[in-house]
Amino acid sequence: MKIGFIGAGNMGRAVANGIVAKGICEPKDLLCISASGKGSAIMAEQTGATIASSKVDLIAASDVIVLAFKPQHLETITEEEAVAAKGKLVVSVLAGRTLESMRAVFPLAANLVRVMPNTPSQIGKGVSTYCFHKQPSEQEKTDIEAILSSLGTAYEVQENQLHIATVINGCGPAFYFRIAQLLGDAAEARGLDKELAIRLAAETAIGSLELLLASERDPQELIDEVVSPNGVTHALLTSLDRQGLPAIMDQSAQDAVNRSIELSKA
Repeated sequence: MKIGFIGAGNMGRAVANGIVAKGICEPKDLLCISASGKGSAIMAEQTGATIASSKVDLIAASDVIVLAFKPQHLETITEEEAVAAKGKLVVSVLAGRTLESMRAVFPLAANLVRVMPNTPSQIGKGVSTYCFHKQPSEQEKTDIEAILSSLGTAYEVQENQLHIATVINGCGPAFYFRIAQLLGDAAEARGLDKELAIRLAAETAIGSLELLLASERDPQELIDEVVSPNGVTHALLTSLDRQGLPAIMDQSAQDAVNRSIELSKA
């Protein structure tokens, strides 16, 4: 499988590094190109990819084309480049760009895949959600699963589910970083070293969420195992509920979904 990357920013490089590290694609079968040339130079140095002389040459030589540039540049794809993509699988990590907007640019592609990865993909611990434009062939399914598995785990959803899925896996890392930041601030104000507090928060989150996955139990059951009547955890959760955390979470999710919908229509 030959894979070509149009755009070579952080996420594009994360994908390229992952597929080489996992042996999904040999360096000789990777092509890349970027607008400034800086990103593709870094990708080539990190992975052994070949820098293509043009997007047309890259597309023509690739079985799978990964779009990893700025979303607003999708319509800069030329007719010659679009024709070169005939019969090929086009994979997009462009935030907010719908499958229909991709189809308008690549009408001759064999199939299109819209992917929402997240930043932990940079260390192989990512969670991606994705959807196909049409029913994929077995080869297309195999190819996309191989590519995305190099980043961590991946789950197929319907495109109309991608807005809320994005809130969870796309925005999720920033949410957990914010929690760690706030716990660090609270700890520092009460005499605990902030760096230690952030490490405690991060490692506790990792262990707790791995327990959730390994146990396959409802989160409330695991909460109940931690909470003692009138204990410290009870005081913490009661305070969060009293201050409206459930409503805050629900409204925040809706606000993020609304913004995702707006971006997809832009």
